[in-house]
Amino acid sequence: MYPVVEFEKVQAGVEGKLERDIDEALLTSHVGGRGIFATPAMIGLMELCSHRSVEKLLPEGYTTVGFEVCVRHLAPTAPGGRVSVLSKLTRVEGKKLFFDVECREGEKLCGTGTHRRVIVPEFS
Repeated sequence: MYPVVEFEKVQAGVEGKLERDIDEALLTSHVGGRGIFATPAMIGLMELCSHRSVEKLLPEGYTTVGFEVCVRHLAPTAPGGRVSVLSKLTRVEGKKLFFDVECREGEKLCGTGTHRRVIVPEFS
C-alpha cells in the first residue's frame, strides 16, 4: 500500500507549451512521398506537453501517465513544418488530471482535443 500523498500544487489552470520541428521521426511514411506529420506523433507531443506542464509540481517519487486521449487531427503539416502544442489543465480529481490540448502550425489549428493523465508512483 502506498502512503497518502497530497498533490495540492497541481491545480487547474496550469498551462504547457511545446514547440517542435516536423522531422523524419514524426512522419508517417505509408502515404507516399516524404510523408506527413503522423497523428500518433501529434498525440505523443500532446501527452508530453501535458506531462511536462505538471511534472515539477509533483512530490518527489511521483510521475504522470496518460490513460485517455480524444483528439481530432484537423489539418496536415508537411515535413519541415514547425508546430506548437499547448495544454491546459482544466480539472483535477484526486490523482486524475484533465487537459485540453491543441496543436498549431502558425495560426492553423492542426489538432484539438482532450487528454487525461493520472499521478502514480515512479517505479525504479
